[in-house]
This record gives sequence, C-alpha cells and structure tokens, in this order.
Amino acid sequence: HIGCKRFGVQYALKGIYTHNGILYFHTQMANLSNVPFEVDFIRWKIVDKKVVKRTAIQETVIEPLRVYNFVTQVQGKRSERTVFAMGKFTIPDDKRLVVELFEKNGGRHQSLVIGNDDIIGAEVIDDLLVK
Repeated sequence: HIGCKRFGVQYALKGIYTHNGILYFHTQMANLSNVPFEVDFIRWKIVDKKVVKRTAIQETVIEPLRVYNFVTQVQGKRSERTVFAMGKFTIPDDKRLVVELFEKNGGRHQSLVIGNDDIIGAEVIDDLLVK
C-alpha cells in the first residue's frame, strides 16, 4: 500500500522483511513513459511528521548496509526491483521514514513515506539463502 506514482514513473514498496536483526526493503520502480529514467541517488531519512512554522527540522539519514540489484537506469515501459538491507531500527511516534528517489538531470523525483507500524509488521524470513 506504500507507493508513489507521478510523471509516468511508479515507485512502490513491495514488502518489508526481517531476518537476524536486519530489515529488508523490497522496492519496485516502473517506468510507464517512453523516456528512460536515470537514477541519481536514493536517500533514506527519518523526519518529523509535522513541522510547525519557524521550528528546526530534524532529520536522520540512514545508510543501507547492502543493496541487491541497484538500478541506475530504467528504460521506457520497463520495471526493475531492488532490495535494500538495513540495520534494525524503529521510528518514534512523531516521526516517519521517507525514501526519496531522485532523477539525474530531471525533475521526476519520487518519495515513499513509511510509518513505524509498517516496520514493526515486517514479515519474518526463516530460510534466507545468502550468496
């Protein structure tokens, strides 16, 4: 239920999984347009839910431990999947996890908003085959 669809590009969170204290975020990026989408970078950060005027914004950037099948470009009318491995974390009630996907030399940026309920409800993987 977590996704973003704008400018002919769809970015969705397919699932959150956990195994041995590591969280796995399975994402899918679909390019519905004919113009290729080049990924500049992806930023994972914990931000405040509400920002009152004239208050300092506090955000914590989270770096993935590993990335499987990191996609740098999605051709037109195609989709690609990526899995991000993160260290275990939870989010306070007044904050949320925001995943921002930026396009290189373009403005078709996408963002996902993930709550603490989604992370706590991660599906447990018992038999994980790691290469």
